[in-house]
Formats: sequence, C-alpha cells, structure tokens
Amino acid sequence: MSGTRYKVIRQILPTASIVIALGFLVSGCMPDKPQQEAVKWRVTLDKEDKRPYGTYLAFQSLKYFFPDVALESLSRSFRYNNMDVRMKYNYQGHSLLILEGLDFYVSDEEWKDLKNFIKNGNEVFLFCSTLDSKIEQELYCYKQGKDAEDQSFYQFTPEHDNKNILSIYSEPARQFGYEGHSLKGYFSFPHDSSDTDLSSNSASIFPPYPDTLGFANEQPDFVRYKFGEGHLTLHGAPLVLSNYFLLQDGNENYLTALWQTLPANINRIYWNDYFKRNTEASGLDVLMRYPATKWALIIGVVILLLYILFEGKRKQRIIPVIEPLKNDSVSFVETAGRLYYNKGNHTNLAEKMTQQFQEWVRTHYFLNTNLINETFIRQLTLKSGQPEATVRGLMEMINEVRAGKLKTDDAYLYQLYNTIQQFYKTQRR
Repeated sequence: MSGTRYKVIRQILPTASIVIALGFLVSGCMPDKPQQEAVKWRVTLDKEDKRPYGTYLAFQSLKYFFPDVALESLSRSFRYNNMDVRMKYNYQGHSLLILEGLDFYVSDEEWKDLKNFIKNGNEVFLFCSTLDSKIEQELYCYKQGKDAEDQSFYQFTPEHDNKNILSIYSEPARQFGYEGHSLKGYFSFPHDSSDTDLSSNSASIFPPYPDTLGFANEQPDFVRYKFGEGHLTLHGAPLVLSNYFLLQDGNENYLTALWQTLPANINRIYWNDYFKRNTEASGLDVLMRYPATKWALIIGVVILLLYILFEGKRKQRIIPVIEPLKNDSVSFVETAGRLYYNKGNHTNLAEKMTQQFQEWVRTHYFLNTNLINETFIRQLTLKSGQPEATVRGLMEMINEVRAGKLKTDDAYLYQLYNTIQQFYKTQRR
C-alpha cells in the first residue's frame, strides 16, 4: 500500500473516532443502562453499525485504501452459487471478495463456485470464528478458538486480555491488540506437507502448507492459499475489523498491513458481512433445488397467474335490456279518442279536441282563450308564426264547436283533427 493511502487513512480515523465515540456516549446515556450497555457492546460486525463491534470504520476505509475501485455490498443472505458472470469474470483486473462474520458455513455447490471464482484470478479474504468442516478437511486446516468472540466479556480477566497478541509476519517486532472480546482464534495444521520427512505419497494426499502472514500468540491466524490464478486468505480473528479494535492507538496500522498483502491490480471489491451463516439457503431456494418440488412450484405459479388473468375480472349477472318508458298519457288520450269515436259521439269528441288545443295555447303562448276575438287571433298569429287565414279558420271551427250550432259528422271531425295537427307541426318553435 502506498504511503499516500496510509496518510489518508490516518487522516480519516480521528474524524471517524469522534463520530463513533459520540455514538458510544449517547447509547451509554440512555435509560435502562444495563440493557443499553449490553446492546452497545453486542457483536454485530455490520458495516452500517457504528457501535463498538460494528465494522463501519473498516468498510469505509476501503474507499481510501482503494480509491479507484468499484465497491459493492452483498446482502447477508447472498448465496455464492448465485454469482453472475460480471462477478465471476473480471476481464479488466481482479476482484476482491471480503467475507466477514463469525460462523461461516457453505453448501458444496457454493464452495465449488467460490473456488472457481478464486481460480479465475480473484481474491477471497475470509474472516471467521468458525470454519465449515468441509473447508477444514479439504485444506487440512482447522480453526481453533471457535465462538470465543460471542462470549461475555469481563474486564481485567486473564482470558480476555488481548493486548499485544497480534503480529504481522513482515513486521514481527510490532504487536497489536486491545482489551475486549477475543482475538485469539488461530489455525492448526496437523500435517505440514512442507515437512522434508514426508514421503512423496503423503505429500500428494495433503494440500500444500499455506503462506503464514500473521500470528496470534505466535500461532498462525492469518494464512493464504493459492488456487489457480487467485488466493484464498483466512483470518481467525474477525474482530480486528471492529470499530473498537481500530480505534485503539496504533491498530489502524494492523488494518493497513492486512490490505497491503493484497495484489495491486484489484479494481472491484465485494463486501459480505455474513455474520452467522448457514449451509441452507432460504426456503424457496431449498424447494428449487429438487426437480419435483421445483416443477410443482412453477406449475402452481403458472396456474395462479392464469386464474388471476381469466378470473380476476368482476363477475355480475347479465344486465337486462330495459324497454324505454311509454308515454301513458298519449296512450290514454288515444284510447279515450277511440272510445268516443266508436260510440259515434262526435260532438263530445270535437269538444275534447278543442279543449285540449286551447289548453296547449294557454301553456305555450300564455294567451287567454276564454274570449276568441280579433285581438286573440292577431296575438296567436304573431306568436305562432302561422298565416292569419289558417289561424282564423281554426278559431272559427273552435267557436262553432263551442256554440254547438252544427251537427258534427265524420268529415267535420276529420277536418278539425287535421287542422289542429297541422298547426302543431308548423308553429314557430
């Protein structure tokens, strides 16, 4: 790592220290102090957590150690067999996958994909307290000091004295540590294949002994294996990434030393704070793993979609065609007219026709029809727009009917009806 990057990280640490220290103070001043203290010192290793055992500071430091690198955070539930092509194959450089947490377990498929990811020339940096047994057996590397990080911490007790227990291979004289949760995890190698006493057959059985890059109490806790064109790096003390560790005097140098061991041509970094990881994926992933349940699930989803598509519309009964309402008053008049006509009472029918016409004149032209004279004829002519001769002829017929001076026969009734209907059709609107 260049000196410029080292200076930058030294500059941001004081600012970050103030922010995180204020967080410690605020959480410590809240009510129910014992409970608040327990929450404050809980181990989370969450990149967003600014409390003592979050990894906010370590995650943010990557922007300064690798200023030109694309940084992407993966979810805690991310499955390593779901890596896309862009993640698996980095043609512009090398990718770094940082896995930090406590319990690291993977499925066979995930472990296979992780190794292929490394063989493609990428780097995997794994911080863990517990290592999956399948990885231990394949590498012949066994994690010691499991689950110590989650144990209750009692200050000033010998088992929690973690001061000056860490060292880097390149600088053995410098020691790092703090007074807090355990940093004593390390790796043991029951059979060192680099031993000169091994036979050729034994050497072919066991994997090569890894490069040891750091120690905890003189035991290897920071080791690196080569796979193809890349490397798998294991670190047995995940709490070295915690805010509390990095805020102790001089411990930022330890983080610098960790990143300095990585290749210089890294252009993409993936961060996964898995915390406590299980081998099993989500329930859906488990169902999709087996062909029978996979196809049953797919068919069920298709049927559900078809049901929504065809049955989702609101159902209702067919709306009946409603016949338009009939004008009953007109029907009544017609019926009454036929009744009078069939009885031969033409005089009475003529009176009803003239009365209906006069009522219509009163409501439409607001004229008094009690007295039909020259004044009335002129007013009706002006308002209706009818020729005066037409109006006068109709009024004379009405006066004759009202006076009862003549006998009303079929011809006269027919003429009266047509004259009134013609008036209706040609009157001014």
